[in-house]
Amino acid sequence: MAEMKRKIDERLSAWKNRTHKPLVVFGARQTGKTTSVLEFGRAHYDHVVHIDFYKQPSAKEAFQGDLTPAAIIASLEALLDTDIVPGKTLLFLDEIQACDEALTSLKFFCTDAPDYDVVAAGSLLGVHVARKGSYPVGYVDMLVMTPMDFEEYCWALGKERAFRLVRQSFETFSPCAVHEQMMELYRSYLLVGGMPEVVARHVAGARLGDLREKQDEISVAYVADMAKYATAADTVKIVACWESLPEQLAKESGSTKFMWRYVASGAKAERYQTAVDWLVAAGLVNRCTQVSEGTSPLRSFENASSFKLYALDTGLLTSWYRAQPDDFGGKDRRSAHFRGGVAENYVMQQLAAAQAAAYYWGAQSTYEVEFVVRIGDDVVPIEVKSGERVKSTSAKRFAEKYGCPYIVHMTAKNFGATDAVKSIPLYAAILLAEQCQTRPLFAS
Repeated sequence: MAEMKRKIDERLSAWKNRTHKPLVVFGARQTGKTTSVLEFGRAHYDHVVHIDFYKQPSAKEAFQGDLTPAAIIASLEALLDTDIVPGKTLLFLDEIQACDEALTSLKFFCTDAPDYDVVAAGSLLGVHVARKGSYPVGYVDMLVMTPMDFEEYCWALGKERAFRLVRQSFETFSPCAVHEQMMELYRSYLLVGGMPEVVARHVAGARLGDLREKQDEISVAYVADMAKYATAADTVKIVACWESLPEQLAKESGSTKFMWRYVASGAKAERYQTAVDWLVAAGLVNRCTQVSEGTSPLRSFENASSFKLYALDTGLLTSWYRAQPDDFGGKDRRSAHFRGGVAENYVMQQLAAAQAAAYYWGAQSTYEVEFVVRIGDDVVPIEVKSGERVKSTSAKRFAEKYGCPYIVHMTAKNFGATDAVKSIPLYAAILLAEQCQTRPLFAS
């Protein structure tokens, strides 16, 4: 796979240059964790010792018994016949969820051997931690790896200059000179998505059918993981929730709120909530919870029983629909809910990539604001529409009720602003996401 610039590269460098703890990289399978860590290691260290606990189960022997860093390093050096030198070697423990003792050992690398540079990663690490509860809280730094955001996608396609113009327009809210070009790229991103291998194939000129093959392969691997890391009874419920996403996001009502009746006949939260929690812990979905009030701090007004679920990657979502390019250019009202759901999924993917805290407000029977975020000291409603036309009744009602300084319209229209409304084209969603209140860069 061709090398592609990722934003996590800078974050990994920032981790190396600070007084650091071991680093744990979370993220779903196929989002590029291993590739990014290995490229970082080769660029910044003399040597990388890469241990994949699935491919090299014998390496677990180094973590049996004595968990002092000195004992572990000596055992690894003997098992792998290599030197591990502080400051010059990156020790990369991949698929660490397959070795509980290795995860535990990170605490001792933090307290007893901080001169060793250790990075751990795992595709289902979130599920493992949620299930076993074994995680060295406070002794490690943490980064989350997501699929490529839209800006990274533009970089991969050689459109860095064009996206710099987008940034300039975002700063001034003046029309963007490459608006039509960026809208075309946005529509292609809806089909391709941000999974690195799919993007690499797209960059190499692969046709949509070839991309679909890889997307299907990734989806099948995710379902296989569900069967591998959950009981048979839980797997049935997890798969049912996962496979309901296309229907959840294209409901005739226009609301994208997650509804149990679309999962299975008679499905209820008491039986299926743990399945949703599994999908969230695995990083396969992004959850957006309802807030009852548009007041800071938003998290204090969360209603955990009402939420939306979005696929981690819009390309995977549109592959499930078997969508074609023309499906996003039409104005057929019958497919408007599908286009709207995909646009929402895309915006949520950009918010998740920036680790932005996003919520929604209202109910489908009255008013509903797609996303509510905090930007600086302000709570801001975001209205998302796949086309240029937008009725902001819900956002206006929200803004009036909670004294919001402005509304954000995220549509196919170019940049523009009035005192009450900021119009941001869909392709600039990642830039708005970067302005939102986020988690600390390194969350312990």
